[in-house]
Amino acid sequence: MPLIRSIYMWAVSLQLVAGLFLLTGCNKLLDAGSPPNKVVSPQVYANDSLAQAALIGVYFKIMDAFGPLNGYMSRYPGLSADELDRWSPLEQDQPFLTNSIPADNRTIFDTWNNTYSFIYQCNDLIEGLTAPNSITPTLRDQLLGEAYFLRAYNYFYLVNLFGDVPLVLTTDYTKSSKMPRTPVAAVYDQMIDDLLQAENLLTDTYVTTPDFPDTRIRVNRLAVKAFQARLYLYLQQWSNAATAATAVIQSGIYQLETDLSKTFRYKSREAILQFMPVSAAFNTAEGSYFVPLSPNGRPAIILSDSLMKKIDPVDKRRAWIRTITSGGKQYNSPYKYKLNTSTPREEYNMVLRLAEQYCIRAEAFARLDQLPEAVSDLNTIRNRAGLPDLTNFTSQSQALIAIEQERRFEFFAEWGHRWFDLKRWPARTATHPGEKRIDEVMRLCRPATWKTTAALWPIPAAELISNRALTQNEGYN
Repeated sequence: MPLIRSIYMWAVSLQLVAGLFLLTGCNKLLDAGSPPNKVVSPQVYANDSLAQAALIGVYFKIMDAFGPLNGYMSRYPGLSADELDRWSPLEQDQPFLTNSIPADNRTIFDTWNNTYSFIYQCNDLIEGLTAPNSITPTLRDQLLGEAYFLRAYNYFYLVNLFGDVPLVLTTDYTKSSKMPRTPVAAVYDQMIDDLLQAENLLTDTYVTTPDFPDTRIRVNRLAVKAFQARLYLYLQQWSNAATAATAVIQSGIYQLETDLSKTFRYKSREAILQFMPVSAAFNTAEGSYFVPLSPNGRPAIILSDSLMKKIDPVDKRRAWIRTITSGGKQYNSPYKYKLNTSTPREEYNMVLRLAEQYCIRAEAFARLDQLPEAVSDLNTIRNRAGLPDLTNFTSQSQALIAIEQERRFEFFAEWGHRWFDLKRWPARTATHPGEKRIDEVMRLCRPATWKTTAALWPIPAAELISNRALTQNEGYN
């Protein structure tokens, strides 16, 4: 992996922190002071202001352009799955729509490279904050907890997109540039350990200012618990998943928005963690991707027919769907985010929200055969959507089918949830040992192009050249 470039990007991010809120007009919220033009790591951890600027630099780099944690996960896994489509071809999207991605695909390279760049920045923070330094202890704990969380969050997407990936925990590029792929299980172990560290370092209080008292744009302990719940679910640790989700739900801090148009706004009561916009061009990448500039414009990316046929006509989540007729044909597109420009600054990138915690706990309860508890959590989500209560499930399989449906409608075009869910669930009727739900769904959706190996994206060809210790995923040249 090109960690030389990662180091360069990290240095650039420190230089750009000073101008971060010149773009947003919100300089008082996270202004940590302006670092000098040239900053090296030992200097960064010499005082509170520079250390905080370094941490803010990670958030800034995540959000300053389209990328793996700013739009890519809503777009490309959605196109890879059965939820997004295009009414006209586009070269950069077509490989994902046909599940035939070449190893030299630019989006794949950018996803890999930029994610490792964020990880490098987190590693630098962790090394600097755990070494002897002059940072105020309470600030040190806050920054270190955030760095551990952000490292785990980045690795989550790497392993769910690519499978085994190098587990880089150092800033020494002479070691990491020759590192082989680490088994997924070991990467998850590290993510869990990072989150346990973060949980012990952080508090439930959000970092805010009097000017922005309600923002939830910096990681707190409950954001850590929410992400833990997801990891435990993916690891099939059902009791742990239910316990972590319950801690978030019962905290009393979060509420489901009854007005669904407010769910993705910057003051959403449902938000557990959001990333603040910094681009001068848009609020969120999703708004830029999915919402045409013209109020009557035809969207480039649309929702799949299979999704639209399933969603109930009275489901209030249709407020998250934009429908327009053009040339006598109806087009339905994602409309969770409704702004495609940078002003007004009213929509932040929703990273973690309360509805997911109810869905996580419902699935965990179902797997534990606690079916009344599972249906109760699902009904909480359904009631918000204006749908009638489900009666108690008669079997675990019935519960899981209902959970799949609710997750599909609740999280469409959002952070790749559908793609990752299909990959982790077992097939309902397996024709081969170990077959996953994704094979059943995608064989029906794309019979001409689907192959089981497409469940993982290819390791970028450039990385295989620069690091000979890497191997390619099965099914790719």
